[in-house]
Amino acid sequence: MPFLWLPVFTKMNSETHGARRSTEPVDLRDLIETIPALVLCALADGSAEFANRAWQEYSGRSLQELTGSGWQTTIHPDDIANFFHESTVALVSGKSIETEARLRRADGQYHWFSIRKTLAVSRSQNSEPSLRTLIACEDIEERKQEESARRYSDERHRLVFETASDAVISLDESGAILIANPATARVFGYDPAELIGKPLTTLMPEFLRKLHEAGFKRYLATGQRHINWQGTELTGQRKNGQEFPVEVSFGELTKDGHRIFTGFIRDISERKQAEEIRRQAQKAIQSAREELARVSRLTTMGELAASIAHEVNQPLTAVTNNSNACLRLLANQNLQPDVLRRALEEIVADGTRASAIIARIRAFIKKAPEEKSRLDVNEVIGEVLAMMGHGFEENRILLQSDLAQALPPVLGDRVQLQQVLLNLIINGIEAMTAVTDQPRSLWVESRIDESGDILVAVRDSGIGLSLEADRVFTAFFTTKANGMGMGLSISRSLIEAHGGRLWATPNFPHGAVFSFTLPVDAESLS
Repeated sequence: MPFLWLPVFTKMNSETHGARRSTEPVDLRDLIETIPALVLCALADGSAEFANRAWQEYSGRSLQELTGSGWQTTIHPDDIANFFHESTVALVSGKSIETEARLRRADGQYHWFSIRKTLAVSRSQNSEPSLRTLIACEDIEERKQEESARRYSDERHRLVFETASDAVISLDESGAILIANPATARVFGYDPAELIGKPLTTLMPEFLRKLHEAGFKRYLATGQRHINWQGTELTGQRKNGQEFPVEVSFGELTKDGHRIFTGFIRDISERKQAEEIRRQAQKAIQSAREELARVSRLTTMGELAASIAHEVNQPLTAVTNNSNACLRLLANQNLQPDVLRRALEEIVADGTRASAIIARIRAFIKKAPEEKSRLDVNEVIGEVLAMMGHGFEENRILLQSDLAQALPPVLGDRVQLQQVLLNLIINGIEAMTAVTDQPRSLWVESRIDESGDILVAVRDSGIGLSLEADRVFTAFFTTKANGMGMGLSISRSLIEAHGGRLWATPNFPHGAVFSFTLPVDAESLS
């Protein structure tokens, strides 16, 4: 605020009721001392005539230290030149001016002040004129900090806006675009200036425009959003008419009573293409895994040929023997109904058994999608042991089993679990064929483990494992002369696809233990 310099005030004489003025002077300095602002009176040569108490307290200097040119040391060195330049301009023009400068506090810290300088002429008692400059300083440090923070924030937001790789668009309550950043040209093909004033629907394909307009009007009226405003995937349209996938996030603020909506629009065409490529790759990998598993099953079946022939031969031999018996009874006309009925029943049973064996073998080797169903693990183990019966006899292996009773069912693919068990058992048999100085025994166990899963373990007394037991599950790693090195790798992937895990440990004193877990079917627990 401007200050007028007057040398004295005069008091009103109360006895004259204002008719006469008292000649008792009131020095303006007394009045200035009560002002909280920093006030200083400077002479024409720039020296200080006096500084008020507020200036003395702020600077930590006495009146004697401030008078003369001492007050100038309070001004920041970087601001003093501009300060005196504007003082000279004021002196020449005879006008009051306002500027800003930093003044040093008693503790050495500088604060920004708004400085107002007013020129005035005072007259002494004998009416001689004298030029004075009144300097009033108001602390604006807090305001400057706020302005600096606001400038920093505005600059940062501008930088984000200008350099963002996504299209950034602001629009008003009518849906008209107010501003668009440079990335809009890359994403949509429009120069930002082209979009100013146009509706946001310009960037949408035809089928979305009416939906957006209706949804936006409803939001303005009710606050109800028709879509999620954060990370929603929609369809955008470029200037050339090409449609492409976008991810949209919008925010809202109110400025001067008006609602402004700002959106970040990201082109996700490349991401979608990558996702599609990844899906196709996963599909190809799954197909390759299934085909490799089938090839592994075929290889396993080649190794099982002797056992299969033996297994199928037993019911077929029984069918032949019973059929010949019936023929002899007919030839001898010894038609005893009970004997014939029993022979025919055995023929039917053995034929059914042979058919079931062949059906299991066909299912095991055929190329078919996996079919998970509720299975009894012990039943699957029994089927595999039956298929391997001849292999145990031929290799003089003692089979032992410890199968826990009443195990809860698992959800799995019967053929795949058979494949895993066959692979582990055949590996165990082959590991024991080189052993000649100790008994050959294979032990199959099933039980519930500590975590509540079903655990199946196959133990052998063969040559055992090296210290790097887990290496045997690496694809193409094999210790067999004619092995592919895929059996255990495939077995592990099949078990993991069932939600379980497969691992190997040494069996003491000789051999190895291959164990796998399968989660119990959740429905059986409810």
